[in-house]
Amino acid sequence: MNKSFDATGAQFAWDATSLSAAEKCLRYYHYKHIEGWFQPEKSFHLRFGGHYATALEHFYKHRALGDDIDTALEKVVLEALIDTWDGEAGPWQSPDPAKNRENLIRTIVWYVEQFGQEHIDVIKLSDGRPAVEYSFSLDVDGGYVFSGHIDRLVTYAGDPYVMDQKTTGGAISSYYFDNFSPDIQMSMYTGKAVYNIPVRGVIIDAAQIMVGFTRYERGFTFRTESQLHEWYDDMMRLIERARKATHENHFPMNRASCGNYGGCEFRSICSRSPEVRQNFLAASFKQGPTWDPLTRR
Repeated sequence: MNKSFDATGAQFAWDATSLSAAEKCLRYYHYKHIEGWFQPEKSFHLRFGGHYATALEHFYKHRALGDDIDTALEKVVLEALIDTWDGEAGPWQSPDPAKNRENLIRTIVWYVEQFGQEHIDVIKLSDGRPAVEYSFSLDVDGGYVFSGHIDRLVTYAGDPYVMDQKTTGGAISSYYFDNFSPDIQMSMYTGKAVYNIPVRGVIIDAAQIMVGFTRYERGFTFRTESQLHEWYDDMMRLIERARKATHENHFPMNRASCGNYGGCEFRSICSRSPEVRQNFLAASFKQGPTWDPLTRR
């Protein structure tokens, strides 16, 4: 049972993933977060990025708990090798020549070689645990909840920051980092009330993954108090729209979003006549439990 939905069937606990889906298109939100449709084959982009993020989260956790750099690196590389072994099928066979198992290990190792020696302290929580793989939930207005999960909270140049990892196949430039402002996820990460400490901003360590190399760049994104207040008000109104759509069972398409980022995964469904869409959904997608922001599964 999804704990993020109330007795009326409307969502009350929200994370950046579900907020972004609702803002992108209410029809997309309906298919993805209400009905739970998903593509059978997990995107190699998502799998690569997930393994990479997990490896760096665990690296910094091992370091915070006392492991030296080499020991922590050995542990996360072994874990990544195990996690990318697909049972009897053997090692993960990615269809992409860049985002594959070999380059995943290279990207983890090279990241540690470039950044592992930095004097960035992971912030300790009140119970003494390092703030790595940190999940939060915050009660907000209207009986709603904001929840999320960050890679880690750190002290950088004397100030507290959230650190986040990203991967891309494109060139990393100032334009790349400009994409994170405005951005729902980064605004949520920067919210001061989430951690009860004055987080200054988000550090984004981006990795450009190519066939023969991985290149890294570090960027920052900041929010003023006025920007955070504006974002919060916008999210409250977005939640109300999504809940109203759920109660009325009417989820209009945002046709301006259909072609963004290579095209919406449900574009081929929405292009069909309404009376046959469910048949095409069942033929091309699978239906399962929807993502639960409160339990993160």
